[in-house]
Amino acid sequence: MTTLMQLHEAIERRMRRGESFSTVEDEIIEPSGLSDEAKSALWLYAWSYVDWRAQRREANAHIARLAASPAPAVTQPAPLAPTPG
Repeated sequence: MTTLMQLHEAIERRMRRGESFSTVEDEIIEPSGLSDEAKSALWLYAWSYVDWRAQRREANAHIARLAASPAPAVTQPAPLAPTPG
């Protein structure tokens, strides 16, 4: 079985070679057989190679999709964390 660190290194190699995030996600992360927590860590690591502007576009598009869809009412919003300073 491939270890988390071996997959981490494979992701690094492929992302540095210029492979797309979706290819790395489909070919390395998803079929890895690792726990959801480990897959999330690898996903986040691969995502860190994506240009920040593309990351921002994806985040905004996802928020817009969620905001446009009907959602159950929130009974108690989570408090915001205080900012240090």
